[in-house]
Amino acid sequence: MRRLLSLCLLLVALPLRAEMPRYAVVFDAQKERLNVQLCLDETHDRVRFVADSEWAMRFVSDAHRGGDRRLGQSGEGWDASNWGAGECLTYRADIGAIAAQHKQDIGWKLGDDLVAAPQLFLLRVDGDAADGADIGVELPPGWSISAPWRETGHDGKSIRFHIPHTPPDWAAAVAFGHFDEERIALPGGQLRFVALHGIDADAREKLRVWLARVSRAVLSAYGRLPLPDVQVLMIPVTSHHGEAIVFGQSVRGQGNALHLLVDPSRPAAEFDKAWVAAHELSHLMHPYLGDRGSWLAEGLATYYQNVLRARSGLLTPAQAWDRLHEGFTDAASKPDGDETLEQAAANMHASHAFRRVYWAGAAYWLTVDRDLRRDSNGQLSMELALSRFRDCCLPAYADWRPEDFVAKLDALLGVQTFSSRYREFAAMKQFPDWRKLYAELGIRDQGSRLGFDAHARDARWRDAIMAPPSSDHSHTR
Repeated sequence: MRRLLSLCLLLVALPLRAEMPRYAVVFDAQKERLNVQLCLDETHDRVRFVADSEWAMRFVSDAHRGGDRRLGQSGEGWDASNWGAGECLTYRADIGAIAAQHKQDIGWKLGDDLVAAPQLFLLRVDGDAADGADIGVELPPGWSISAPWRETGHDGKSIRFHIPHTPPDWAAAVAFGHFDEERIALPGGQLRFVALHGIDADAREKLRVWLARVSRAVLSAYGRLPLPDVQVLMIPVTSHHGEAIVFGQSVRGQGNALHLLVDPSRPAAEFDKAWVAAHELSHLMHPYLGDRGSWLAEGLATYYQNVLRARSGLLTPAQAWDRLHEGFTDAASKPDGDETLEQAAANMHASHAFRRVYWAGAAYWLTVDRDLRRDSNGQLSMELALSRFRDCCLPAYADWRPEDFVAKLDALLGVQTFSSRYREFAAMKQFPDWRKLYAELGIRDQGSRLGFDAHARDARWRDAIMAPPSSDHSHTR
């Protein structure tokens, strides 16, 4: 009896497994709208369908159930009772109106190509704790779709995807248009590359070749793409300052993606010199760390945008050390204020302390990288920790606290280096003493150029940091 009571209490305590919602979407290109069905396979006494944003209510219309069954609207959603197994909610979403907003994280319209945040056209079940949803998309002839979702099948009439469950405020973009999605296969995964309207065939090939080349720089960390499937959207813009890449963003909503605003008219050599893509690709190696952990996230990408390009031959080691030197020098010259690094990171978008946050974070990763190599006589490195993190914990579809991230990296190597340095750097109110670190690495400022001392205490680890991975990759397995 006691065991039976315990079992009953356990069953009461365990949450019921949420069912997987199913979407069926038909794209009407002429009217620039989506006809959507959201179906549930189980019965429900009461169910509420909601939008992830108040913006969505502007673009969704004609929501109804089958037959004469009642569907009530209140606030940012619709309510229904006595929901039958297999019943569907049907509605329309004005994809053209979303794209016409021409705003980041909402939508873009580029010729006939339409880009829209899926949170603005996919309603969801309120309180649903499912691992995600399945969706089938039917397109008119000549039209394509690019989404961060994982493709699961194609039956000739529609393309089927799985949408992972991510926080509703994580950005994402789905594109409909006359384009070809090209797949760049790499060890460990693929990049699904789309060049949107205004990028002609020659420019598209130039961008594809460049993306393949710069993405291989990321492989110089631990030999594999950090994630198995990544959407890459290239959006054409005109640069007013002669930049090949005007803006880049790593986005995590409903999957993983990179958004790059590029000027396709710029020569190929300028794309090779740009750091933005290497920076954004490096963000694939870590989970979302929130505002408090932005100095870790941006620091890693800032460090690797130089190191990985040196390892892959896009920079020389001397050029990479020089770019780090310039970044540290510039950031250290700015007033520190009274905030700790963690506080500065949490308030970065209000205070605009971007340089301090990015470059103090880069100093953290350089310090940790040096410490690990020196303390283990070259047996450990941050790449080994990140490689093991990839295997255990990526993709990551939820926030990680920064202290949990570094603790996990420590556990994967059996050290305390990441956490001890994390506590030290997070509490700093002044920029880290990078000059002392450079001196220990045997890097001297000689005015017009840097000098490298072959006999310095950490010269061996300085050279190892910028060296291509060893042919057997033994240090990263």
